[in-house]
Amino acid sequence: MNSLKVTAVASLIFFGVVTTSAFAEVPAAPININPNDHATLANYYEGLVKEISEKLEGYQQELNEYEDHPYYYGRQGQDLKSHLQANIREYQKELAEDLQEAELHRKIADGNQDRQFNKAEAEIGKAVIR
Repeated sequence: MNSLKVTAVASLIFFGVVTTSAFAEVPAAPININPNDHATLANYYEGLVKEISEKLEGYQQELNEYEDHPYYYGRQGQDLKSHLQANIREYQKELAEDLQEAELHRKIADGNQDRQFNKAEAEIGKAVIR
């Protein structure tokens, strides 16, 4: 009876940890970057794109090596292949999201530069033009 309680409590704790980590979201950008500094955010996301591209290329090379020589891997080869394919899919998805974020922040940063020049005031007569 006592072992049944311990097993039930352990399984509840395990389920809680798994579900908590599954629903936790990674912050979009580091805290030390000002959310209004879009040029820095664009550079940050472009750096992530570069890192992810390198990882993606590594996984793709591993998959190509497996497909060229599947007989080297034995029975575990199918597991390795499916694992590599899943990693490639996830990294491609993350790469697309980061590219989109970098492009968005780059456009906003470019738009803010144009807007700074338009903030100049001109005083003509008694009318102030902004």
